[in-house]
Amino acid sequence: MLVDPRLGGCVDRGSDSLLVGIGLGKSQVEAAVEKAAQLARRDGGTLILALLGHGEGSGGAALHFVTSGKRNDPPLTNVNVTSLLNDTLNHPGLNGLVAIVDTCLSGGAVPAAPDVTSGRQEGDVRFSLLFAATAHQPAFDMRLSTELTHLIAEGLPDAGKFLKVDDDLMERLRERIRGQQPGRSVFDGSSRVGDALWLARNCVAFRNGPLGPIAKQALQNAGRRIDRSLLLSTEDELAAWLKDNEHMTGGGSWIAAQRLREVQAELEAGRKTLNVVSKVFGPVLTEESLRLVGVLAGLPLGFVRQEPRRTLRDIIEHAAHRGSSAEGQQRALAHVVAAMAHVSGHRGHLPPEVLAWAQDLELTAVVNSRLDELNHQPDDDQAPRLVLVLADDGGETVVRVDAWLLFGRAVLSSSRFPCGAGDKELKSAMAEAIAWALPWANVTERPLQRIDVAAPTLVLLDCPPEEHVVRKQKLAVNYTVTTRWSGLLAPPIGFTAEDMLQVGAQLLASLGDTDCCGPKWLQGEHLQTVAHLQQHLSNHGFGQHVWALSSLPESDWDYVAQELLEHTPALVWPRQRDVSDELVIQASVGKHWQALPQQISHAYRKHLSGTGSSDDDLGPLATVRAAWHDRDWHAFCLRRADTVVAAPDEMASKERA
Repeated sequence: MLVDPRLGGCVDRGSDSLLVGIGLGKSQVEAAVEKAAQLARRDGGTLILALLGHGEGSGGAALHFVTSGKRNDPPLTNVNVTSLLNDTLNHPGLNGLVAIVDTCLSGGAVPAAPDVTSGRQEGDVRFSLLFAATAHQPAFDMRLSTELTHLIAEGLPDAGKFLKVDDDLMERLRERIRGQQPGRSVFDGSSRVGDALWLARNCVAFRNGPLGPIAKQALQNAGRRIDRSLLLSTEDELAAWLKDNEHMTGGGSWIAAQRLREVQAELEAGRKTLNVVSKVFGPVLTEESLRLVGVLAGLPLGFVRQEPRRTLRDIIEHAAHRGSSAEGQQRALAHVVAAMAHVSGHRGHLPPEVLAWAQDLELTAVVNSRLDELNHQPDDDQAPRLVLVLADDGGETVVRVDAWLLFGRAVLSSSRFPCGAGDKELKSAMAEAIAWALPWANVTERPLQRIDVAAPTLVLLDCPPEEHVVRKQKLAVNYTVTTRWSGLLAPPIGFTAEDMLQVGAQLLASLGDTDCCGPKWLQGEHLQTVAHLQQHLSNHGFGQHVWALSSLPESDWDYVAQELLEHTPALVWPRQRDVSDELVIQASVGKHWQALPQQISHAYRKHLSGTGSSDDDLGPLATVRAAWHDRDWHAFCLRRADTVVAAPDEMASKERA
């Protein structure tokens, strides 16, 4: 609490700020106090000194802090607390001393007034002391420091901006502490003008301070729903109004009051979040990283890009009161905190303070899941990924393009782009989807490079997505295009989404087998008819292999492809019907197997640009296409499974044929 910048406000000097042990020794403790006093003098700050442990003394004599680790050791082996405090507060240039002594007999730590006034500073000092028990009384279980910590965390109503060692604080401590009599001693002979000595900031006063513009607007809007003349601008005013109107029942006014209670909960959640992230992440955040946080949290693009740049308070208040693409404000807060953890380099567990915050708001699972999704990205590829799903709603014609922008496996935003029949309409919708995604990528300062295009079987075969001309260039020229089969999102007739996801999971297990070194190549005799293919596939379990063709069948290619994709959602086939050397294609796929499917896109781009040479072994790979299934695509389909709509029962024209 003492080193929390929003509470104790002390400078944390790491190991120099805290000595712990049962055998520290007198000299180590005194040297640490001397160093702290010198640093406080240099900084012009108040010194906070807490001695927690075992104390000895007798008959009201000076308290000795047992640093030797042994009871009843001679006084010379332990620290004379009275002398230590007197010497410290008389250290020249020190701007006051606040001491907390939580030991038995700690009332014996109080320096005598004549000793203070006759010291080196001649009484020109400020001093506050909290002690756990009288000079003749034991103390138990660190009750003083424990209850004091709780009070600092909770704050004291009507105590002002700061918690001081005063009557109000002592009254609260005496209410909480049983079995011993805590006390205080205050001396103020300083000629300094300014704030009195304080122990910690009063978090209640901070909580009820001025709100940011977004929180204030949310509060005022909720108040005006009850009465247009009701102007609420602080949490105190809101709490007072709700208390005075707690028995309001029925009608629109009751509903409006419920909204005020919701705003109160949002203000509390936002305040708790701001306190934690300011301390943990605030020191390393910049305006640019805050923009990235907003994007990774899924906040609206217009809000994130607005000038002047958004502050940390703006980001938190927007999430708390307006939510985001996540469902509900608290989930939005969780996504913001996860984004801050990712941006600040937390690739593993959350910092302890953040974990405590998440547990308090019951958001631990949400934050952990979102952070895991954001972190699920190669270190050398920290860029967004666009997923385009060409939806046909069970017919033969694409009726819309569904777009999702992902970072790792986290969805940043999504949109839909309807399109009419025809190749021109489809290309236009895809161009709109890419144009929609580019500003998001630009804000992250990570250019969009990867696009996944999922298409139903007929579109996948007849209209290769990577060959679409978008903004006067083929899509594969500017982007690494990975082609997916959309069967896991819109399962074919006779299958459910769960069926297809199971096939995909089995395929991933097969690909993870160390013996897997390439696809299973189908021979001509397997492709004579669809019946021949079905007979061959019936001898293999669903999802056991990636199937590949080095040449296309003479007829019924669409039926063959559909049968294969239903059996396994990954397929490799030649781009053209005329294949000069099937063995060369098979060798090329085998050689680059571990780099697929990205290597196919790379080879095709080199082929389009004419930069490949006759000696380049990527040449044959450029003549290959693939509908690819991997863990990223499987995870995406799993997340969408609850919204999948099965194809209608009626057959398409080609199926009827």
